[in-house]
Amino acid sequence: MTRLDWEEIRYLIAAEKSFVLHAPRQTGKTSTLLAMMDVLNQSGEYTALYMGVESAQAARNDVAGGMKAIVGSLVEGAANRLKDVRLREWRESVWEIHAEFGAFRELLSRWAKDNDKPIVLMIDEVDALVGDTLISLLRQLRDGYIGRPGVPFAQSVILCGVRDVRDYRIHTSHNEIITGGSAFNIKAESLRMGSFSQAETEALYAQHIAETGQVFDPAIFPELWEDTHGQPWLVNAMGHELTWKDKAARDRSTPITLEQYRAARERLIYSRATHLDQLADKLREPRVHAVISRLLAGNALATGDMPSDDLLYVEDLGLIRRFPVMEIANRIYREVIPRELTYST
Repeated sequence: MTRLDWEEIRYLIAAEKSFVLHAPRQTGKTSTLLAMMDVLNQSGEYTALYMGVESAQAARNDVAGGMKAIVGSLVEGAANRLKDVRLREWRESVWEIHAEFGAFRELLSRWAKDNDKPIVLMIDEVDALVGDTLISLLRQLRDGYIGRPGVPFAQSVILCGVRDVRDYRIHTSHNEIITGGSAFNIKAESLRMGSFSQAETEALYAQHIAETGQVFDPAIFPELWEDTHGQPWLVNAMGHELTWKDKAARDRSTPITLEQYRAARERLIYSRATHLDQLADKLREPRVHAVISRLLAGNALATGDMPSDDLLYVEDLGLIRRFPVMEIANRIYREVIPRELTYST
């Protein structure tokens, strides 16, 4: 929870705002959202629910199929996470009347009306949806928000994903392109879940040291910071390589040396782990390719004439840092990305 501005999140929820929370893949976003849900529910002020919608991705422009899957995630999420089965009782009748273009909104409205606390809904993997299904979801959320307070609805809806809603490019079945910002123009704020600080990165490893007594060469930690710059997946993956994949290090009396660290780093880079392999997919996107290519040419100033939205998008993906100077986000990415860029072109 330390990677979020919890004070701002509480303010936005109390002010009945809907907002976006986004972070690169495999950075602990889902576990953070689940922790948020628990904190809000334990406060006694709200009924908070986390739900994922990735299962509806395959529906694409089959709005009925996609929205049935999303409604199902809402209904079963409430039943399983909150032990609230009322939505199961309402689902069939609501779908019969409102179908794919209104059932999700109407279920939320009925729940808000019947519930004794304001509802906070966290919808994860929203940007995994495509086409008309995504448009239907965003517009139902917007309609419900606009209808308040005359028509009950969730107090706050938090859209979660890899990208900010402004970066959604939605291709409809009629060959139109609609931006997420226009389909969901009620966003009050866009919050990005950051990486670990250098102190937080070292504190994570200190936990292992305290629990096991295993000694780490202090020279490792400056290298770890340069290699990862706190990128959560990389920080955890390096720890796993060091203390488990290296079978000798499973004996906790074995100290971890700088040489072992460097060997673990090379193993990780050449393992083509899922996280690193996914970089190739992102590098195929034209605007990502354009930004990264200019940075790799060795001149951060060369990006000065590029659209700011493109730079923000690539930063949101976790591929670059813009301050204090614009550069590839960390040393491991600086080694992996040029190779992937070559393979993908």
